[in-house]
Amino acid sequence: MLRFELHYTLCLAAAVILGLVYAFQNFYPDFMYIFSNASPLFVAGAAAATAYMALNKYAHNLRLRFSIIWLCFAIGITLWFLGELSWSIYTLILGVETPYPSLADAFWLSGYAPLFAALLLYVKNFRLVLSKLVVSVNLTIIVMLCILLSVYVIPQIATEQTNLTVLILGLAYPILDLILLSLAIFGSIVFFKGSLGRSWLLISLALIFICVADILFTYTTLQETYFNGHPLELFFHWGYILYALAFYVHIKEL
Repeated sequence: MLRFELHYTLCLAAAVILGLVYAFQNFYPDFMYIFSNASPLFVAGAAAATAYMALNKYAHNLRLRFSIIWLCFAIGITLWFLGELSWSIYTLILGVETPYPSLADAFWLSGYAPLFAALLLYVKNFRLVLSKLVVSVNLTIIVMLCILLSVYVIPQIATEQTNLTVLILGLAYPILDLILLSLAIFGSIVFFKGSLGRSWLLISLALIFICVADILFTYTTLQETYFNGHPLELFFHWGYILYALAFYVHIKEL
């Protein structure tokens, strides 16, 4: 029990320390540039490491659905880690201040497919638990949010940036985040009172943080106000920490 609580404490401490580093960055701007572009490797790496820990525990036979689920989780988070790695190479080695769009986006976008498959396969096992009303309400909310994003983001991009790639990316990230979030919410509802309730809640929170981060990143890049070390990056960091915690909690609960 003490070890279990300690893991929560360590994750909370990491989140607070990251927040403090960003809060006082004016005192060390040169260090902050390096920290901003290097720290995602550690938090994304932690999420990938715990995903592989879960894969090692559950993947006894890849012909079984549960093994495939955790293989997909591991692949998806690994692709996101490679996206962070690519971004770091662009900024710290190649000197590209804001590599967007870039190869990093190819890795990040590719990661959504296996993560979607993992969440869908997991929830599909328990689809009979979900009532039609719950499914309808959740899907309606997600569709409405996607429409609102499209209505507000497209005019913003169209007036300030005519590049089709930027237009697609500006919409793709938050919409894909919302799709994943809808599946995670289904899982949270299914397992709310069960032993897996906490891990699914943490996954949902992770996706909320990452969705907010993607929306803020799109907005600030369009407004040309994004910079390396922008506080919005904390939402990405916290999202990865929550992913790592969710996978670890799942290992402990099942």
